[in-house]
Amino acid sequence: HLFVLMLMAIASPLQAQTARQQFDAFARGLQTASAAFQQVVTGPNGEKVQTAQGRLQMKSPNRFRWEYSKPDVQLIVADGRKIWVYEPDLKQVTVKPQDALNQDSPLSVLSSPAALDRFYTASELPEKQGLRWLQLLPKRPDSSPFDKAWLGFDGNGLRSMRLFDNLGQVSEFTFGTWTRN
Repeated sequence: HLFVLMLMAIASPLQAQTARQQFDAFARGLQTASAAFQQVVTGPNGEKVQTAQGRLQMKSPNRFRWEYSKPDVQLIVADGRKIWVYEPDLKQVTVKPQDALNQDSPLSVLSSPAALDRFYTASELPEKQGLRWLQLLPKRPDSSPFDKAWLGFDGNGLRSMRLFDNLGQVSEFTFGTWTRN
């Protein structure tokens, strides 16, 4: 019995990690990261509006590459100063300053964890679907394209990101296994 109690005492702090602690552990020392993702957008009544999949690559600080491969090809690249959105079907590239968009993606705080508390009010949500959830509310809601974001973590890192907009749509990104550094 003593052996079982000792094992439980050792294992319990690992199980008891909060979503914020899991965020901190995932972001700590993160220089580069990549993962496949699937995206599902649902409407205000829960109807599926759009699905997509692709690959995300990030590099600290503030550099990323979102590559959508299905159903339509699109490439979004940020170099820390500008963001390029390339749409091959339209043969069009849109360029925007990145500073104006740094708050737009909660993923940007993974490569700059100190920015989390600067741009968002973070709070814990109840565990759901085997994930610990961290809710992010933008501190400047007027300039944010979403009302709130939820980051879902398991023992292996970030598994889900849900963005809720003011029209009632939810964009959910489900991430595969991350390759770090």
